[in-house]
Amino acid sequence: MRSILLLLFLVLGFTTSAQTEDELKALAISQAKIACEATENSDYETLFDYTMPEVLELMGGRQNALTMMRDTMKNMESNGVSITSSEVIEMTGFAFEQDQYRCVIKNKVVVRMSPEQSTQSISHMFGIYNPELNRWYFIEGAQLNNEAVIGMILPDLKTALNIPPDERTMIDN
Repeated sequence: MRSILLLLFLVLGFTTSAQTEDELKALAISQAKIACEATENSDYETLFDYTMPEVLELMGGRQNALTMMRDTMKNMESNGVSITSSEVIEMTGFAFEQDQYRCVIKNKVVVRMSPEQSTQSISHMFGIYNPELNRWYFIEGAQLNNEAVIGMILPDLKTALNIPPDERTMIDN
């Protein structure tokens, strides 16, 4: 009888953690989509809700980051450059490392450069889950290769997750 109870307990325990990971994966995709939609809609308040707080601190705090982002985008738009789409493609990695759940989400961003051409970027978002807030925070995956930046933001970060380099192509409008 004890062995049956132990077996049931183990099976239910694995099922529960598998469900939890599936829920965390679904939440990561959902929240990454919110961040992408916010990017596309120039809703930087919402975008920064899903940006790693350390990135915002590096930019001088949330208010300063908002001002910088709005000014940068306004300058780009005055030069005819605008983000026309930002979308999640798929989750390409998920792990529990250094006592954190982490993920890698592939996304596609199209930036209109001129009436004739746009740039399409396939990049990756690196996410870290905050269980207290039930929130995923993201950073551009390419930033993990920038030792100076990552040293200031996440100095002790070690990950086995694969973050491929960005791919950029020009496309006709």
